[in-house]
Amino acid sequence: MIRTAIEGLFEDVNRDGIINEDDKYKGKQADPNMFVGFSTNLTYKDWSFGFVLRGSFNNYVYNNVYSNIGRLNQAIGGPFISNISSNYLTTQFKGTTDQQLLSDYYLENASFLKMDNLNVGYNVGQILKNKATLQLSATVQNVFVITKYTGLDPEISNGVDNNLYPRPRIYALGINLHFQ
Repeated sequence: MIRTAIEGLFEDVNRDGIINEDDKYKGKQADPNMFVGFSTNLTYKDWSFGFVLRGSFNNYVYNNVYSNIGRLNQAIGGPFISNISSNYLTTQFKGTTDQQLLSDYYLENASFLKMDNLNVGYNVGQILKNKATLQLSATVQNVFVITKYTGLDPEISNGVDNNLYPRPRIYALGINLHFQ
């Protein structure tokens, strides 16, 4: 679905002919109505493999980052030039009114499916003349996220994406050496 936005156009929800505080409404829920999770750990001969998947569905997030810095006047309207989000290229909002921050245009579906952890291991076995055993492993955290949300991370606890640092992808290698 392609969403188009017209700057400064708001619906008169209560049909009184005036756009004001009485026209505000609660749009969508921030809390998901369904959580899912799946994890597994498989072994075959000397190999091991595991992963953790989880998802959250039918929740919405207000993309406050786009609403704040997705306007032209945010970049050139002040005493100094500041950053602007790429959302400006889509909306072309000039930012002439603060009411734009109240638009439900920035309310986005934040359903997601994440792979939090992926690990692979190999048991080398006896080494050093049978005095030790060796196991090797590799792990990745924050493997991928599948979502339609356009912000950094759809997993927002309060439903408003203000200023979130993205979760880093972490790679780890492990060597376990057990002396007998």
